[in-house]
Amino acid sequence: MTKIVVLEKFKKNWEIGSVVSVKDGYARNYLIPNGKAKFATKQNIEEIKSLQQSLLKKDDENKSIASDISSKINSLKFTKEIAAKDNGELYGSLSVSDIVSFLSENEINIPKKSVKLGNKIKTIGEYTVAIDLHPEVNCSLDIEILSPKTSV
Repeated sequence: MTKIVVLEKFKKNWEIGSVVSVKDGYARNYLIPNGKAKFATKQNIEEIKSLQQSLLKKDDENKSIASDISSKINSLKFTKEIAAKDNGELYGSLSVSDIVSFLSENEINIPKKSVKLGNKIKTIGEYTVAIDLHPEVNCSLDIEILSPKTSV
């Protein structure tokens, strides 16, 4: 296990400046190269304490942007017609890429990893997909899948 100092909120229980233990590979391959953390040396801990106010301000700005995006997404409904069999199974499926492209058509740009779809949608019906925009801001998108035969 490696001790690191967190530079941004990205898990609900990790505050900026907190020292946590993570697996070596997670720290070395993801957190540190992506600027989300630094090794927990005395020098790094002191440096982060002095930068903590600016890091918190940046996080608040990100949170307010995420809140604005969240309200836009909550007001949308994604309706798509996909050819389906008589039993409701789709010829094809609806994936995270389809959801992200629908949002970008509505001038909302989010990374694919924010969409928590799980498995692809493969049947006709109504679904709600969770979207994580910030560790403290979540929203959901209502999706309705129709078959060209059933829509009138």
